[in-house]
Amino acid sequence: MQRVLYAGAAAALLGWLAWQTGAAIFHRGTAFFLVNPEDGKVIDEGYANKYFGLTYPLPLGWKAGEVGPVPSQSGYYALATLIPDSERNAAILVAAQDMLVTSSERGDVTDSAQNFQQAVSKIAGMKVDRDVMEMRVANQLLYRVDYSGVGLFRATFRTEIRCHIVSFNLTARDPELRTRLAHSFDRLSFAEGGASRPPPCVKDYAEGGNVLHKVRPLSVGPKFIPIPVRIIVGAGGSVKHVHVIRATDEQRRSIEEALYQWKLKPYEVNGRPGSVETGLVFKFTGDN
Repeated sequence: MQRVLYAGAAAALLGWLAWQTGAAIFHRGTAFFLVNPEDGKVIDEGYANKYFGLTYPLPLGWKAGEVGPVPSQSGYYALATLIPDSERNAAILVAAQDMLVTSSERGDVTDSAQNFQQAVSKIAGMKVDRDVMEMRVANQLLYRVDYSGVGLFRATFRTEIRCHIVSFNLTARDPELRTRLAHSFDRLSFAEGGASRPPPCVKDYAEGGNVLHKVRPLSVGPKFIPIPVRIIVGAGGSVKHVHVIRATDEQRRSIEEALYQWKLKPYEVNGRPGSVETGLVFKFTGDN
């Protein structure tokens, strides 16, 4: 992931943005307005993402860049690229790595920042200008790393939200500009609790004895390619929302049709049944 984020920060200078508008999802006659990580977008001179509950007011004279790639099969999202209106002397890449659908243990956000710093220090021509620094913005814990090389000055800010490592990756042409733009992250805001609080996210919850009834998706499309999926399970154990992160249209339909028939053991919150969010990875082999 570290090399992917480094490459993404450099690519941000080209100006690319990944977002889609939110949509109402209709299932069995009921409308659930549920957003996904890639549903964020720039509105009113700020980047807003309802899934992560975050808002970032853009620096003065900045705008959204071009549409970027779809999420990867490892659950990595390029959520947005932000660029200046005039001189192309800086860029900001907003990205996220899903921690529920990864094939290996990646650790928490602290590990992510430290591993990133270590990876940067091993790249020829790059140097770490500031070691991992812990900071709080709007009561949210973030980790910052500054680094530079090949004539560019960068900084990454990372935080953990809904079992994703969300990162803000800044690239600038000079260190003074990097410093000025880094201060813009002091204006980040994050949603707080209330009725809109998202369900807890639990890795591997849709496995083993927690699954009371399972329907296997029809094997369609390319075989042996991992298909990451996030689901929200209601308090009654039924699947209320399916987000197929990356797949063909026919694979997406097959997985959604199957998962909405699953029944899981209700997740308990303080001794009472509640909703839960978890991840799965499908791989069609042609056996079903």
